[in-house]
Amino acid sequence: MVATRAGASGIVIRVLVVSPQSGVRRELERVVARDPGLRLIGACESLASLDGLTDESRPDVVLLGPGPEAQRPMALRLEHETGRDATPLVVLLDDLDRNAAAQALRAGAHAALPHHASPLEIGAAIRGAIAGLASVPAALAIGMLDGDSPDGRGRVLTPREREILTLLGEGLVNKEIGVRLGVSEHTVKTHLAAIYEKLDASNRAEAVATGLRRGLIML
Repeated sequence: MVATRAGASGIVIRVLVVSPQSGVRRELERVVARDPGLRLIGACESLASLDGLTDESRPDVVLLGPGPEAQRPMALRLEHETGRDATPLVVLLDDLDRNAAAQALRAGAHAALPHHASPLEIGAAIRGAIAGLASVPAALAIGMLDGDSPDGRGRVLTPREREILTLLGEGLVNKEIGVRLGVSEHTVKTHLAAIYEKLDASNRAEAVATGLRRGLIML
């Protein structure tokens, strides 16, 4: 690991951003560049770009943006020279659920976050990776520990379902939620049915109350 010092601010973590999508790459570059505890050392399209890097140029952490490479679990494993530890990997996934998070961690990632993770969440996951910790959203961690119940209740909400649950808590009706998210009212109803089942709720108020109690949403 080649983390550098920055005076009183402590360790500065060297981060390489990887994403095949230029727009995603630029956004993640900005996230890293704005964090005083991180140093952006480069950005590339593929994990293959790590091949041949020397110890001096190798990043402390790789931040992998969402996309096909991130969704393929085996592509997350970074194999280095024999006896070397893999570079810690923080991955953002388009469709992050309990199974996807577990697959990413088993494949060698130190953190699995949703594609819409905040800069604070990304920074925390990078620091956790350096410390040897595994990071996933709290709601997913609970689901990974508890597992799915036989009748399907208690399952982890998808990122989209959590968005809709949050908007429910703000008092929006189905049509307003659809407009906000750019989906049809029918799609919203379908998501609501799944939310009610997973939270064992019979109406909107119960779903919001359960979401707040479990820490799935904050209002």
